[in-house]
Amino acid sequence: MFSGSLVLGITLVAFAGWLHRRDTDGWPSEDFITELDKKYHKRRTRSRRRIHAILAGCGVAAIVAAFAGLGAVWVAMWSIVMVSLMVVVALAGIDALHTQRYLKSKIPEMREQLLKDDID
Repeated sequence: MFSGSLVLGITLVAFAGWLHRRDTDGWPSEDFITELDKKYHKRRTRSRRRIHAILAGCGVAAIVAAFAGLGAVWVAMWSIVMVSLMVVVALAGIDALHTQRYLKSKIPEMREQLLKDDID
């Protein structure tokens, strides 16, 4: 159990760090030009930073559980991980709704750009 908890904890911390770096630097296909894009990116970065922090906290809790061994601390740490991951899933769902709303409001802007390109 020690090695499994340790590997999982280190993996979660590394994954949270990688996600945060990729989100901060931007993904290769992203370009935020318009004001709507910049507002969405700012909101998305702020909300995803919370998710990354929770994931890193889960990793730390798993590492603490590994070193604590079986007992009350182990149960408490894994309970924290379980509840935290459910919170991450809920926040990811909210993030998906925000992305859907952004894309829906972006459609008229994209349509206008396509019509403008057809005319030119």
